[in-house]
Amino acid sequence: MNLYPYLVLFLGAIALTMFLIARDRKGSPKALLLKTVTSFLFIAVAFASFMVNSIPEVAMFFMLIMMGLICGLIGDIVLDLKIMYKKSSSLYQHGGMVAFFVGHAFYLAALLIYFGFSWMALAAALILAIIIVCVSKFILKFNFAEHSIDTYAYSFALSYMMTQACYAAITQGYTTSTVLLAAGAILFLLSDLVLVMTYYDNKDSKPFIVVNHTLYYAAQYAIALSILYLVI
Repeated sequence: MNLYPYLVLFLGAIALTMFLIARDRKGSPKALLLKTVTSFLFIAVAFASFMVNSIPEVAMFFMLIMMGLICGLIGDIVLDLKIMYKKSSSLYQHGGMVAFFVGHAFYLAALLIYFGFSWMALAAALILAIIIVCVSKFILKFNFAEHSIDTYAYSFALSYMMTQACYAAITQGYTTSTVLLAAGAILFLLSDLVLVMTYYDNKDSKPFIVVNHTLYYAAQYAIALSILYLVI
């Protein structure tokens, strides 16, 4: 039974491979379907992990992570619609960023409830978010335009989730669960750094698409699998 989450993870890897083959810079209904399946499977990994590690103390963590993953699924669908329907791309981008912002809020809630608050993690997140925004805007000259507020808010949410996950890993002695959470958060950040280049620097070639989605799905699957190893 302990292998069930990994069997689902294997199916996710197959679905991701099929999606990356189908996905190009314009998107397509077929690619969107395969992306939806790949995203649904990281939710299935979380569910299978909780079925194995279903002690009452893990239930709240599972529910919060599950809500974050569901927000990720919604964001995945909406952001691919942005690629397919150019005339409404700004609206879809806004919707996708809101979905992921809410998802990170759920992840952060799980981290704070189970591993405690840290002023140092909060301060590090503020500094990191400011650096990311300043480098993107003033050095790389990315024009966020109507998505400026979305970008600032999302950058902070992502940064805080990452610093809090790293704090949890350090204070918990690098348990398997916290290492997966920290690794997932870092991969998420790397994925979004690649994504912002595809949106604002025309880096939407096939290699960038592959790198972006590989990092992203590795992040979500790592976060989902952390439920399996959570020990209270």
